[in-house]
Amino acid sequence: MAFYALWRIAYANWPGVPNVKISRVEVFLVGREWNNLVIARVHTDNGLSGLGEGTMQWQARTVAAAIEHMASRYVIGASPFEIERLVQAMYRNEYARGGPVLNSAIAAIEFALWDICGKALGQPAYNLLGGKVHDTIPAYANGWFNAETGSDDIGAAARKVAASGYRGLKFDPFWGQGRDPDLADLRRGIEEIATVRDAVGPDMKIMIDGHGRFSVGTASHLAHALADLGVYWFEEPVDPENFIALGEVSRPRGLRIAVGERCYSRYQVPQLLAQGRPHVLQPDPIQVGGLLESKKIAALADSHYLPVSFHCPFGPISTAAVLQLNATTTNIVAQESFSAFDVSWRSALIRNCPMPSNGSYVVSDQPGLGGIELDEDVVREHPYREQAIQSMWSANGSTSALRPFEPSAADAA
Repeated sequence: MAFYALWRIAYANWPGVPNVKISRVEVFLVGREWNNLVIARVHTDNGLSGLGEGTMQWQARTVAAAIEHMASRYVIGASPFEIERLVQAMYRNEYARGGPVLNSAIAAIEFALWDICGKALGQPAYNLLGGKVHDTIPAYANGWFNAETGSDDIGAAARKVAASGYRGLKFDPFWGQGRDPDLADLRRGIEEIATVRDAVGPDMKIMIDGHGRFSVGTASHLAHALADLGVYWFEEPVDPENFIALGEVSRPRGLRIAVGERCYSRYQVPQLLAQGRPHVLQPDPIQVGGLLESKKIAALADSHYLPVSFHCPFGPISTAAVLQLNATTTNIVAQESFSAFDVSWRSALIRNCPMPSNGSYVVSDQPGLGGIELDEDVVREHPYREQAIQSMWSANGSTSALRPFEPSAADAA
């Protein structure tokens, strides 16, 4: 009670804080080859602004429209410090709740509110989320190998990742396959994993992403092969909707099952844990609706003695936000990192762009989400792309209606 009273006194006497209101919300769409980034910038009437990100797979304009809708209905005129209330209003009052589009819009705004609050108080967001328990966050590499085109140099690519200091790497050697691929295709994928294992040695954590593509039988068959190769985890072995089916996938000794990026609400998590029986939980802080929801999901995982590894394949603002969350989360195991393998202009998009060094991120202690600010020149140089989409299902004909992506000079810039 004494701490709370002191906090209320400090808050009441902080210049401009009690009466600050949100005045407007901007949305920016930034084109990349495989998806468009969705960025929100929230402004207050005392001149502060905060950045958020609502990127999700291939629904950029839909999420952007939802951000504008949420802003006008719930956010404009509110205090940026009322994060819990605003998130609840945006989630519950919309009624058709728990889906990735609305949640991503909520997260874009919520990230920006944490950024504003931290800047207003001169504190990193982690101090507002419970305080730091980690100074550095171990990263595992993703996006280091082009699974769509393939290469005879996967071993060399893996060695390069290991030499950069990463202690884990993830890839999908079954790209484009359906639920029950030909045995020859499965064997080729297993051989790729064996090549990577030989290249990086026994101590590197290898994560295999199934992208929810397999049947229970094929996933179980693969699980034993992956265990034999010392794979650390098998991610999304089957489609995400049926938790019972996930629970039926074989669990050979030593292999972990990692899931959760497409579980969009903490209210679904108890059922996922009970029926799906995962070993690692992977909530996506954008697609569950923000840092608060992610922290609650991490607590649910911790109550079952499970680690979390937040799903984060999107832009640098989401990475900055997730690192602040990681710093306060006791049961993290590693952070997914595309940062070093993304477009060349990623680090120019925001000031103080977080990048891993020697396989880890240092958590920024700058105010808000790490002292980040948007470079609008970079935004203008990379406009929205209609065909920024990446299909993982070419083998079963589901991509017949898609036009192939045509790179432009901007992608190489």
